[in-house]
Amino acid sequence: LRAALLAAARRLSVAPMSESGETPRRNLTAAAAPALIAAALSALGAFALVSFGQGAGRPEAPIPGCILEGAEVVGGPISLVDHNAAPVTQADFTGEPMVLYFGYTHCPDVCPISLNTLAEALAEPGGFDVQTAFITLDPERDTPPVIGQYVRSAGFPPGLLGLTGTPAQIGAAKAAFQVHGARAPGGEQGAYLLDHSSMIYVLDSQWKTVAIMPTIARADPANPESALIPVPHADLARCIARGLERRTS
Repeated sequence: LRAALLAAARRLSVAPMSESGETPRRNLTAAAAPALIAAALSALGAFALVSFGQGAGRPEAPIPGCILEGAEVVGGPISLVDHNAAPVTQADFTGEPMVLYFGYTHCPDVCPISLNTLAEALAEPGGFDVQTAFITLDPERDTPPVIGQYVRSAGFPPGLLGLTGTPAQIGAAKAAFQVHGARAPGGEQGAYLLDHSSMIYVLDSQWKTVAIMPTIARADPANPESALIPVPHADLARCIARGLERRTS
């Protein structure tokens, strides 16, 4: 499964769009929204588990791209610094669910769109309150002051935590969560872009991954050259809620 997840992450790696224990409180919708996009992780469709509705005895509709079964094999310890330059490890988040997103502050479109979509998902009523964190893939440029300013951008999740570190620390976090991120060809020193996967990682209050979902999909899943579009925020909300509900049920 680790190999399949990493392969899927590389397939979903995106360049700039212009090229074409404790039960958390509820705060997200579980209502299904029509979605025409196919699962961006079609190769892992077997892991998009169909859960059963509480009390209804009926299977709930699968969420396109949402990986639930097997998600726990992804993830591991982190040792980073936050946007206030304070050391941070996974132990600092014990007791609270998390949603992680890996990106970089110079990302022209995919990262801000993804974080805006996440904010919209978290604003839906009836789901879970979670701590959100943005882990940079570009530690050379994303210093604590830079990332601290970035996470306060309008439209991002309230309370978004920025995390950075040394290249070795970021590399270890990337490896633990099977994240793809590499410098794109071209670009001058200090003005480069990154090709990177774009997913959220939902962790329960014990730092165990319970759901993974891409934030960006192809407009035509059958055409790898079609335009990149954000996934519906309602689907993202459902994936977060479904993962945490499975863990706490």
